[in-house]
Amino acid sequence: MLDDSPMMKILLPLAQALARQREVLAAGALDQLGAVHAELESRFEALNAWPGGVATLQQAIALLPGPDCDSVRAVLQQAAEDNRVNGDLIRHAMNRVAAMNAFRAASSDAGTYGPGADLSGQEARVSHRA
Repeated sequence: MLDDSPMMKILLPLAQALARQREVLAAGALDQLGAVHAELESRFEALNAWPGGVATLQQAIALLPGPDCDSVRAVLQQAAEDNRVNGDLIRHAMNRVAAMNAFRAASSDAGTYGPGADLSGQEARVSHRA
């Protein structure tokens, strides 16, 4: 059975870890991201440890009989989609954090000339040019 093959014992857990990362990112549960990242790292290490490297793994997939090859390719296609979406979700999260930091900085008296602004060490001059 294909599920018991050494190939699927590497590829399926990797695909599942990418799916979990997508779920965590979509839910905004960033506190769980560290554990998912550690799992993904170990799954990628297992993939890289395939005898002969990824190139021989690709060759082994190409040599599978039709239905088995289609099953493996479906797993890889879903993993690739999850990976693409994960990248998009990470970019959105980074943009959201940058926007929040910019808003916080703009709203802060310390970052403006409001009444609580710290202008110590700054010489106050009024320009007479108009």
